[in-house]
Amino acid sequence: MSPVVCPACGRKASTPLEHIDVAEQHRSYAPDDQIMQEDLTAAASESALAYQMLKCQNCGLEFGEPMRAPSAAWYQFAYRAQKLYPEVRWEFNEVLRRIPKGNHVFEFGCGSGSFLLCCQQHGLSASGIDFSNDAVQECVARGLAVQRLDLREIACETEADHFNQMAAFHFLEHLDRPATLFELAAARALPSSHLWVSVPADRRPSRFFGERDFLDQPPHHMTRWTIDSFRAIGGCHGWRLSDTFYEPITLRAALWSISVSSTTYRKLNNAGKFQNPAVERIFRAFFMPAAMLRRLTIDRHLTGFSMLAHFVFDIDDKRVAPEPV
Repeated sequence: MSPVVCPACGRKASTPLEHIDVAEQHRSYAPDDQIMQEDLTAAASESALAYQMLKCQNCGLEFGEPMRAPSAAWYQFAYRAQKLYPEVRWEFNEVLRRIPKGNHVFEFGCGSGSFLLCCQQHGLSASGIDFSNDAVQECVARGLAVQRLDLREIACETEADHFNQMAAFHFLEHLDRPATLFELAAARALPSSHLWVSVPADRRPSRFFGERDFLDQPPHHMTRWTIDSFRAIGGCHGWRLSDTFYEPITLRAALWSISVSSTTYRKLNNAGKFQNPAVERIFRAFFMPAAMLRRLTIDRHLTGFSMLAHFVFDIDDKRVAPEPV
């Protein structure tokens, strides 16, 4: 078998991490709905029913093999089984407070339009695209300027409006060809345009402690990103990584995560010792000093759910740039 190429940096050295049986995974999407499980599996069969998760030895990107994302039909079932479009994300305000008034913001993978509405509330005009029919219909019903785009049918837009500010929140990890996002953004970019990209953080509790998360596996998430992999893929398409930001985690949430991830907690939990909630709480209270010490030392880099990357378009393009929308 030929070496697998990393979708971020293009290197061919990777390490196997985990195997994913998609039909088995769908039991977690809809534990009490066998018909929904069967619908999900039938839709997933158009792309793949088994994946191997690999980690690039160069940039640290974790990615699925095969790199085949599911169809829009699979997403429609998945998002009906799991309500995954939050109305508010930490990164929304992080981006909005850094965008000057008067800019137009364009969003890739806008979902139900929550960020576009936030833009309007902050005095910014905004528009976007998404590959889900359900999401586009919901956006249109909310009066938002959103169109459907099937990323599997095009590699790049050759004729598009241009923007100073573009964003993609929890969108990149769903693509089976991540370079598409940076190509689409480059086709719409002006010199020194800004691109804001958020993904699940590589330091959030489930990743930090090596826990399996069915929503963070293919087919839902095709990739798991690091700062180095952001820098690699951006640089290949004219986008210089300028800054990265991590969502904060509260002390309470951090201590809880540290406690339940401990070897002792897992052994006792697996042995059925925590069937009484009071016993479980007593253990965590007893473990709290050790959890606090770990938070201040070996677990000090633990963060909240999201990480946000800020890119600047950095190609010396001598063409006459169009006026921003």
